[in-house]
Amino acid sequence: MRYSVLDNMGKRLGLFAVALGSLFAGSMAAAEDTRQASAVKSDELWRQGVQLVEKGEFKLARDTMQRIPAGRQLTDQVRAWLEEYEAKQAERREIDRADYEKYVGYAKARIERKEYDKALGWALAAADCIEDRETLLSSDWMTELVELSIKAAQETREKQEWRDAWGYYARLGDLFEREPKYKKMEHEVLTHLRLDALFKDDNDWKERIDRVRWADAERAMEYVDHYYVEPPDFKAMTESALEQLLLLAESKTAKERFEGLQDDVARQEFEVRVQAILDRVRGMTRLDRSGAVKHFRRVVRDINEETVRFPEELVVSELMRGALDPLDEFTTVFWPQESDEFDKHTRGDFIGVGISIIQNRAEEIEVVSPMDGGPAFRAGIQAGDIITLVDGESLEGFSLNKVVDTITGPKGTAVTLTIKRGDQTLEFPLMREKIKIFSVKGTKRDEVDEEQWNHWLDEENGIGYVRIANFQRNTAEDVEDILNGLDAAGLRGLILDVRGNPGGLLDSAWEISALFLEDGENVVSTKGRNRSENQRLDARVDGPFSDLPIIVLADESSASASEIVAGAIRDNHHGLVVGARTFGKFSVQNLIPLGRSNAKLKITTARYYLPSGVSLHRESTSDKWGVEPDVPVRLVRWERANLWKMRREADLLGPPKPERDEDESTEKAADSDKEDQGAEKSATAEPDADAKSEDAAAGEGDTKTAAADESKEDELAELVQPDENNRPLEDPQLDTALLLMRVKLLGEQHPTLATANAEIPETARNP
Repeated sequence: MRYSVLDNMGKRLGLFAVALGSLFAGSMAAAEDTRQASAVKSDELWRQGVQLVEKGEFKLARDTMQRIPAGRQLTDQVRAWLEEYEAKQAERREIDRADYEKYVGYAKARIERKEYDKALGWALAAADCIEDRETLLSSDWMTELVELSIKAAQETREKQEWRDAWGYYARLGDLFEREPKYKKMEHEVLTHLRLDALFKDDNDWKERIDRVRWADAERAMEYVDHYYVEPPDFKAMTESALEQLLLLAESKTAKERFEGLQDDVARQEFEVRVQAILDRVRGMTRLDRSGAVKHFRRVVRDINEETVRFPEELVVSELMRGALDPLDEFTTVFWPQESDEFDKHTRGDFIGVGISIIQNRAEEIEVVSPMDGGPAFRAGIQAGDIITLVDGESLEGFSLNKVVDTITGPKGTAVTLTIKRGDQTLEFPLMREKIKIFSVKGTKRDEVDEEQWNHWLDEENGIGYVRIANFQRNTAEDVEDILNGLDAAGLRGLILDVRGNPGGLLDSAWEISALFLEDGENVVSTKGRNRSENQRLDARVDGPFSDLPIIVLADESSASASEIVAGAIRDNHHGLVVGARTFGKFSVQNLIPLGRSNAKLKITTARYYLPSGVSLHRESTSDKWGVEPDVPVRLVRWERANLWKMRREADLLGPPKPERDEDESTEKAADSDKEDQGAEKSATAEPDADAKSEDAAAGEGDTKTAAADESKEDELAELVQPDENNRPLEDPQLDTALLLMRVKLLGEQHPTLATANAEIPETARNP
C-alpha cells in the first residue's frame, strides 16, 4: 500500500516537473520572442535614423536613435555625434537671433541720424541672419528706409559722388534681388567709377585699349547676330551703346584727360548729336544689325571726329561695352590686352616666376603667396613680401596688369625681384619657367612636403576630401590621380568641395562628372539657337568611382561647371549636395577670335540642361534658379569670412604672413564712421569668375552720408556699433557633410544591429 502511494506521489511529482519544464520553456520562448521583437524594432529604428540623417533631418534622427536601448556601441556613438551636432546648431540659431536683433537696432539708430547708407548696410547684415527675408523687407521701418535711401542716392548722383551712390544701389540690389531697377542704377554709377579709375593713370588707360579696332567690333556684332543663344534685340543694344557714350561725355575725369571735352561747344554738340540718334532709335519698333552698325559707324567716324575727338579705340571699346550689356552679363569682348591674360588662366599654366600678388591699400605690390613648385617659392619669397623693383626698375605708378607683364616673360629668361621684408631689402634673381596653376586642393598642406596636399578628412573611416578651385584643362586628370591614390589607401567615401568655384571649361566638368557615373548616364545637355550648339554629353564607360559614396559641397558662389558636376551627380542618384543653392549660371559661352589682334568675343551660345531636363539659369525674373542642396546649410557673413580665412591659411606656402594693421578690417567690422581705405585687387583672379563674392563686412560704415548736414555745429557725435566676429573658426557646411558621410558609411556597413557589437574604428568613437 505504501509503495502504491509513493508511486502515485512520484507520478504526480513527475507530472509537476514536466509542467514546470513546459512553463520554463514557454517563458524562455516568450523571452526570445520579446528579444527578437525588440531587435527587429531596434533594427527598424536604426534604419530610420540613418535615412533621416541622409535627408538632413538631424534632430529627428537623434530622437529616433534615442529610442534604441542604450549600451550598444554603434548607436551610442551615433547618438553622441547627433547630440554634439544639434548642440552646435542650437548655438548657431541663438547667435543668429541675437545678431538679427542687434543689426535691426543698429539700422534704426542710423535712420534716426539720417545715415541711410549705413542703415542699409546693417539691414543687409540683419537679412543674412534669417531664413525668411520677406519678414524684414516688408516691415514698415524697412519700407521707410528704402524710400529715404533712393532719395539720398539721387542726391549723391547729382553731386557726382559716384562711390556713395554705388553704396546705396549695391545694397538695395542685394536686399531686393528681384528688382532690376537697382541693378540698372548700380551699373550706371559703376560706369562712372570705372571711368574715374581708368583715367587716373595715363599709362593704364592706354594699355587697356591697346589694339582695339573698329573692324573687330563690326565682326563681333555679326557673330552676335548669328550665334547668340536668342535672337538679339539690336534696338536695345543700340540704345545701351549710345547711353554708354553719353556717360563717357559726362565723366569729370574724362574731361580732365581729353581736351575735346574741355571745349564746352564741342562737348555739347557731341551730346546733342548722339542724343538725337538715341531718341530716333527709341522711337523705332525694331532695328536690325545693319542699322545698328550704321549708327555706330556714324558716331565713331563722323560725330566723334567732328566734335570731341576721343581716341577711336576708346569710343569703340565703350560702344561695345554698352552694346553687349543688354544681352547677358557673360557676353563680352576681350580686347587683346585682356585676352592674353584670359588665355593664361584657362590653359592652366603660364610662363613666369610663380607668385600671386595684389596691390594693397598702400598701393604696394604685395605677395599673397608663392605658388606650388615655382621659382619664387624655391628661392624663398614669402607671403607679405613687398616687391619694390623689377630688374632695378621702380614699380611706382604701375598698374597691377603692368606689373604682371613686367615680371612674366619668355621661358628661360632671367628677372630679378627686389623685395622689402620688414627692415630688410633682399634681391631674388629668378629664372622664368612654365608655371602650373593647381586647381585641385585638399584639407591642408602635407607636413613633410608642403607643395603637396593632404586629401584625407577622416582617414580611419576612409573619408577623402577634394576641393576644386576652378575647372581647367588639367583638372580632371589631377582629380583622378588623387582619387586613385586615396583608393589604394582605403577610400570609402568622398566629399567633393566646389564652393566658391566660378566655373571654367565644359569638357573638364564633363570628365570629372563621368568619374562618378555609369556608362550612358547623362552629364549635361546643351541647347542653342543653332543646331550645332545642341549636344548631349554622357559618361562613355563606367566611371572608376561610380560606386563611391559622394557628397558635393556647393554654395552661392558655385557657378557654371560647378553646377554641372553637382547636378549630374545628384540627378543620377550617385550622391547628395550639401550647402546652399548655387549661383545659377546655366549658359554656355564660346570664344570666337575676332582678328589677328588676338581680340576675342566671349558669347553665350546655348543653355545647359541637367539630366533631370531643367535649365536653372538665373534671370532677373527667375523664381527658381541654381542647384538646390539636398541638405541645406546656410552660412552667415561671419561664417563665410571664417571659411575664407581658413582656406587662405591652408593655401599659404612658406612661413605665415605677418599680421598687418590694414588687414584688420577683414577680421573685425566695427562700424565707427570711418572712411573706406580702398580695396585690394588680386592679380590672380580666376577666369569666368561669374559668381558674386560676399563682403565679410557688409554692415561696415564705409561711405559718407549724403543727407547729413555738413555744418560743423550740426555734426553728430561718433556712433560706435561694434560687430566683432562672434563665430567659432569652424566650417558648418563641411561638418554637416562629414557627419552625414560617417553615418551613411556606418549604415551601409551595419544594415542591421546584429553586427553592432563589432568594434568600430577608434576615430568613430572619438570624432
